[in-house]
Amino acid sequence: MADSFPSPDAACLGLRQRGPETAQTSWTEMWRLSWPLVGSMLLQFSVGLTDVYVAGRFSPQVQGAVGFASQLLFFFTVIANALGVGLVAVIARRQGACEIAALWQAARHGVLLALLLTAPVSLLGFVWLPRSLLRLALPPSELAPAMALMPWYALSLLPEGVLVVASAVFRARGQTLLVLLASAVAAGLNLPAVFGLAFGLWGLPALGPSGIAIATALSSLAGGAVSLAILFRQGLGRGGWGLEAALARRLLQLGWPAGLLQAGWQLGSLVLYAILGQLPLEAVAATAALTNGLRIEAILYLPAYALNMVSAVLVGQALGANNEKRAEQSGWRLAGAGGLILTLLALPIFVWSRELAGLITPDPKVRELTHLYLRFNMVSQPFMAVGVCLGGGLEGAGDTRGTMQVVLGALWAVRLPLAAALALLTPLRATGVWLAMVVSMVLQCLLMMQRFRRGRWKEIRIFGGEKLS
Repeated sequence: MADSFPSPDAACLGLRQRGPETAQTSWTEMWRLSWPLVGSMLLQFSVGLTDVYVAGRFSPQVQGAVGFASQLLFFFTVIANALGVGLVAVIARRQGACEIAALWQAARHGVLLALLLTAPVSLLGFVWLPRSLLRLALPPSELAPAMALMPWYALSLLPEGVLVVASAVFRARGQTLLVLLASAVAAGLNLPAVFGLAFGLWGLPALGPSGIAIATALSSLAGGAVSLAILFRQGLGRGGWGLEAALARRLLQLGWPAGLLQAGWQLGSLVLYAILGQLPLEAVAATAALTNGLRIEAILYLPAYALNMVSAVLVGQALGANNEKRAEQSGWRLAGAGGLILTLLALPIFVWSRELAGLITPDPKVRELTHLYLRFNMVSQPFMAVGVCLGGGLEGAGDTRGTMQVVLGALWAVRLPLAAALALLTPLRATGVWLAMVVSMVLQCLLMMQRFRRGRWKEIRIFGGEKLS
């Protein structure tokens, strides 16, 4: 199956033979690497929407429980995502240097660490759930459906972790079509299974709301199994499976800042909701508008984060090939492409923000605040894209700690304090939160540009115990 996709092992020789002065990455190469990642994220997005839709066919309580369980699953998946960031940095460099045996050694460590880190949480969540803790987080009407759903969502954490790590290996080697294939397998099973198992269609048992979570577990298992099969066929099994302490430690050193970044960002979003919830006159409308705006922005983020991943790969591979000029120009070129694409996508939303808000909600106050959210935040989209793409390049170089410092610094030192001050101490109220979001995103972009231009990331060697930053 994997033989029909381009092999990166021969391609890495060409990268090495280009020499340090042939630095430009072609637009064709960037497109080849990025479009499958956008497709993969769209498939994952469609799975989440389908789960919420099917849950809504039962009751609002089930829909709320599915939303809570999905967020909790995402929180624990941060472990695997963080490990994936470290893997990309290591494997992309090994790929660029054509060190294939060392590449597969790192990949085996990634799979083993994913199993070791996610298996205890996954199995514990399947056999035992702290009902008292769920009672603190959920309203009483959602507790029963959540208790039925959570064991299966917990069980899916283990194969989901393997799928995330396998996708990181594929990305680092430039095989983004295989990332799309794995996502297509998972989504292709999930979409019919969630309807079939929930409602008893096509001869499947009618399991009710539990069928939604079981479909998630089965689809994650299928995606993870297919990904592992391809990795073994390519060379994952050609070597020992013992953990080498230095390499495992290096992967975790590279990964933990990315995990902290994701967790800190999610927590920051909750703080924004809490700030808006304190508004005396428009708390409900403001939190609804924030939800609407974030959903629209989630679609715009797809091409930006696809280019973020491509930037990590191309910068890492170029550094592995001792081609610093190519690494730097790849980062800037992808950042420019991201800024242009997000400008083109954001412009029509900015112009027709009021009409779009009217399509989303009939409530006049929510519609007005959603319109203002879109007007403010569409201005920041090009800055977001440039910062995200350069952040991907820094992570691919191994500067994961620096990326974390920039993003969380702009969030916690600027966005949240400024949002609280403008919303609660001035007449701007919710509009002050929207303004704070724009200010912090522009600052984040400028700081990321400064860090990338400074070039200290070129000195990070990753291997052999060198200092990481």
